[in-house]
Amino acid sequence: MNNSCHDKLWTWDFILLVLATTGIGFCNYFFFTTLPLYAQGLTGSTSYAGLMTGVYTIAAMIIRPFAGILSDKFGRIKLLILGALICSMMCMLYNFASLLIVLVLFRVFHGMGFGMYSTCQGAAIADITPKSRLAEGIGYSGLFSTVALATAPGIAIFIIGNGEMQNFRFLFIIASFIALASMILSCFVSYERNNKALICRKIPYSKKESVNRALPKTLLGFEYAVFLPGAVILLMFLAMSSVTSFILLFAMERNFGNIGLFFTVNALGLFLGRLLLGRIADRRGADIIVIPSLTVLAMLFFLIPFVNSRLYLFMIALPLGLVQGGVGPAINSLMFKICSEERRGTVSAAYFSSVDLGLGIGSIIFGCIAATFGYCFVYWGAMVLSIMALVIYLIGVSQKLNETGFVNIKY
Repeated sequence: MNNSCHDKLWTWDFILLVLATTGIGFCNYFFFTTLPLYAQGLTGSTSYAGLMTGVYTIAAMIIRPFAGILSDKFGRIKLLILGALICSMMCMLYNFASLLIVLVLFRVFHGMGFGMYSTCQGAAIADITPKSRLAEGIGYSGLFSTVALATAPGIAIFIIGNGEMQNFRFLFIIASFIALASMILSCFVSYERNNKALICRKIPYSKKESVNRALPKTLLGFEYAVFLPGAVILLMFLAMSSVTSFILLFAMERNFGNIGLFFTVNALGLFLGRLLLGRIADRRGADIIVIPSLTVLAMLFFLIPFVNSRLYLFMIALPLGLVQGGVGPAINSLMFKICSEERRGTVSAAYFSSVDLGLGIGSIIFGCIAATFGYCFVYWGAMVLSIMALVIYLIGVSQKLNETGFVNIKY
């Protein structure tokens, strides 16, 4: 019998984490569109605009494994608070970045703060969410970040107005106080203080206990079990980078006009995917979400080069969002379930690092493909990557889980 409906998800700690994460999400998405403009104002050149996003993403990716290991050893909440504090400080210090090199330095530290916070937040959500509702809980957590993704850039652009420096300074101050509020909310997350069993990783085992509870071997700090699911996420986000980085250029080449609605519809699909599909994954297993979703994703990428109107492009946007909103939480919860509870921090780091690598490397690879072969091959290449992700999942993840009987476990 499945008792998932009796397992409480919306605890006080869960609500605090979701609210705090939403605040950090706003501070993250405020600057993807506006900080390149700020850099252009400092230097008078557009050549450094991409640097703002690049150094931020790389810094976040580098810090994640260390944040995961430290959170497993010392607990999540301290690092959550530290990460939010760093984000708040860097947002305020942007006001004093009068040179490009100083702005880049602050951007690197901001990326480190965000990488630390998001990694530990993912592990903390896994700590406090009932196993029977893990994909659902992860989906809800990401749901509010989707709201930030959909609204923060527009709010930031409204605040900076005509791009005067004082408007940017107002944006930096607002972002700093939002991050500070997230830090304060994180201070009230009490599960580690109240339940010592959840932080038993702090307590050294005796020799007898260490024999009985030997943890799996690791590679670069990650348990082997995370690599195949992580590869699925990496390949999926490699494919998705073709949309995030090039769909606007593709539409311009086809003379589709303004496709702003594409991103709104895509965000709606992402919202619905996180809202609805995580619950199904918890009750029926990850296969029922991941296998059809990756199949549909490959089909969508195959069809994009044949799109000949803005309407058809908008029709593709919704299922693209649904797939991403369904597969991400399903795989993330699966990674938490098949790895040791003592290493949830590194599991979270592995998941988010796969996302970062996929989006970062994919943009570079597809940029070269677009320049050489055109946008049709960009999306057909994304189709191949989606098929590879599906094959790895079928052979390396789903089959092995079925052989061990894990997917039949009822919580």
